[in-house]
Amino acid sequence: RTRSVCVAARGGAWVYVFARTPCQEVHITDSPPPSGVHMADANLVAEVSSALHEVLAPTTPPERRQALQQALQQERSREGAGACYLAVLAESSDEALLWFALAVHEAALLRAADTSGGTAERQQLRAVLLGMLFGPRYETLPPSARGKAVSLLARLVVATWPAEDPTLLPSLLELLAAPGAARPCTQVIARAAAVLAALADELAPGRQRGLAAHQAALQQAFAATLPSVFGTLAAALRAEAAAGGGGGGRLGPA
Repeated sequence: RTRSVCVAARGGAWVYVFARTPCQEVHITDSPPPSGVHMADANLVAEVSSALHEVLAPTTPPERRQALQQALQQERSREGAGACYLAVLAESSDEALLWFALAVHEAALLRAADTSGGTAERQQLRAVLLGMLFGPRYETLPPSARGKAVSLLARLVVATWPAEDPTLLPSLLELLAAPGAARPCTQVIARAAAVLAALADELAPGRQRGLAAHQAALQQAFAATLPSVFGTLAAALRAEAAAGGGGGGRLGPA
């Protein structure tokens, strides 16, 4: 379920974004479907991209925009849609399409009875999200995609850890604990800390998530990792400060 259709104004033009998170402007560019998409999926992705751009265009008639929004909502909620958009996350530079692809996977994780995709697809999603947030691709991502990728990775942890994927949370800690030349810079530490903060928010008491029927067990498991989390973050920041690393050891927005 979406909270609402989020609307922002820029230069007199209305910008519509399907989102569960606070509204952010998106800037769109025309781009072909990613090269990793199969032909049938590429056609679908091209149609979705065209629809998104038409929704975002200030000259689109209201009736047409409403019809496109409904079609996009249906595609966002379609069972098994996530597989079509993995290559978008890995390769696309279209901000609107990236946001939509992230929203598709978010919707799948939030469906309590979702049985689409399965472990293999979620493992692929994990790899793509880690690449987006901690690989070279991060520098080319628009800010809206960065923030939504952080949120989605936290929700993926809730959906798969520790039963399905016991290594996902430890992998974030290992990233921070890398020694010597492999030690991450302050910006990477901040990104990992942002994921951990988003995870803590997902597991906050009273948070109602259909996917987290096992929320109490997850809260206990996550709480047990907190000493290691805080110790690893502190050690990483001390090492960065001692080395005179960028950012001055301050965890700011990344």
